[in-house]
Amino acid sequence: MIKVIVLMVFSCLLSATVTAADYAQPYVPSDDTAVLEHLPSTSDPRVRRFDVLKQRIVSRPNDVHTAVALASAYLDYGRDTGDARYLGRAQAVIAPWTVKHPVSLEALLVQATILQSRHQFAESRQLLQTILKRDNDNAQAWLTLSSIALVQADMSEAQRDCAHLIGGYDSLITAGCIGARAAVTGNAKSTLTLLPILLKQEPDEPPGIQSWAHGLMADAAKYLGQTARADAEFKLALQLTPGDNFLLADYGDYLLDQGRPREALELTRNYSQSDTSFLRFVLAEAALGSPGATADIATMASRFRDLEQRGDSRLYGREEARFVLELQHDPNRALKLAQANWTIQRAPEDMRILLEAALAANQPEAARPVLDLLEKTGFEDKKVRALAKKVAARLQASPASAKGVAQ
Repeated sequence: MIKVIVLMVFSCLLSATVTAADYAQPYVPSDDTAVLEHLPSTSDPRVRRFDVLKQRIVSRPNDVHTAVALASAYLDYGRDTGDARYLGRAQAVIAPWTVKHPVSLEALLVQATILQSRHQFAESRQLLQTILKRDNDNAQAWLTLSSIALVQADMSEAQRDCAHLIGGYDSLITAGCIGARAAVTGNAKSTLTLLPILLKQEPDEPPGIQSWAHGLMADAAKYLGQTARADAEFKLALQLTPGDNFLLADYGDYLLDQGRPREALELTRNYSQSDTSFLRFVLAEAALGSPGATADIATMASRFRDLEQRGDSRLYGREEARFVLELQHDPNRALKLAQANWTIQRAPEDMRILLEAALAANQPEAARPVLDLLEKTGFEDKKVRALAKKVAARLQASPASAKGVAQ
């Protein structure tokens, strides 16, 4: 469960709106050899584990621990691959246990994690607080609360939640909780200083936890403009957890920002089943002028329509806003999507897409909430700060005075 929770700090996405015009022309493969979906291979030990646990549930229908294990396995697989359908499978497994009285803490925690993954943050927070009323020392609940607070830019709550882990829990995870907050509140250097020390002190941590720590350091280095350090940390993280969906998206974005689309293309080429990885692949194709870009843009648009039909579009609002802005070149619609996304989550990536869309749509006032947040947090990311300065300059040039100008 820890791996599921700690790797979600910067991964949240939100809702999108699809117009009737988007449905006018469904995607039709250009030939019969087109791959529409990659089914999980039975050679994957995670997939084989599903079957083992499902058989165990049949033989032990009253065993909550097995249900929790299967639901957690689905969550973990969905997180690793970026396939939102596995959230639904996890929900189906755990649902019968959430109506029992009293509900076990294990089942509540899985349900809270599912809600967090679906970006139903208020509902997730409510369940986590219920858990803590029964078990105030539940570290996973405090860690998840901190993750939710962080992605919603409630830095004070994130700090309070992390503080509950100090002295009574895994030191590397505690430091990661604190470091994740520090990285987005003007203290990224402290993240780069503290985490390497604790990684050396905790050499037996699971690969997923070590990878998470390196991913946090990659982001901190990226924010500070330390490109060589960021690149090295991303590579270390992916060596520990190859194919990690969030890391692929994060590193893919970094490579695109660095003007390295060929590397971003190769990084994500074999992970097209993930919507987030596929988007980075298509962005790289477009940057390179690849012949397949047009067809893949159509495929990506079809995927967003499918997400809407399944009710999963709220998970990818940030991604859709970027897609609409950069590949469909519709800044007004992209801005609406980015604004809707901002009402739920306000992580660094959400700041950036709202700034970019507001500038592209020539509506700088729409990005004022980002300027206000930057003033409060001191977030150091150089690209976000540069965009914020452009927004502030346009606001100053308008009749209304600019408030919260980024320094």
